[in-house]
Amino acid sequence: MNQHEVIIILDPALTEDGVETEISGLRAIAAKKGGEVLEVQKWGKKRLAYEVKKRREGQYVMMKVGDMGGVVADLERHFRITEAILKGMVFRAEEPRRRRFKAKSQATIESSTVTTTQEVGDGELQ
Repeated sequence: MNQHEVIIILDPALTEDGVETEISGLRAIAAKKGGEVLEVQKWGKKRLAYEVKKRREGQYVMMKVGDMGGVVADLERHFRITEAILKGMVFRAEEPRRRRFKAKSQATIESSTVTTTQEVGDGELQ
């Protein structure tokens, strides 16, 4: 099952109830296509780097959605249609990459033989 992260920027004039209404609308879209919303984080009102739809601030919301089918396409369509959503993006959540090389265990390090040179007497190496 693919997981996606959805980040939306909502109109700063929305009340808390308005934000909840938009989130429930996105939950309904995900449920209609067989996906599910796994997590919702409200990041609050933040200043935008540039104007979006003549707004300098927006309310950020991040959601994690378990994807089944065409949920992504429906969410992006909803972003374009809904006026309260200033901007929305969908990213595929990647699993952490595995390390390329495995770390050696302490037993392997201790059992490996390392040849060293030693000075003997007047500076001769053995």
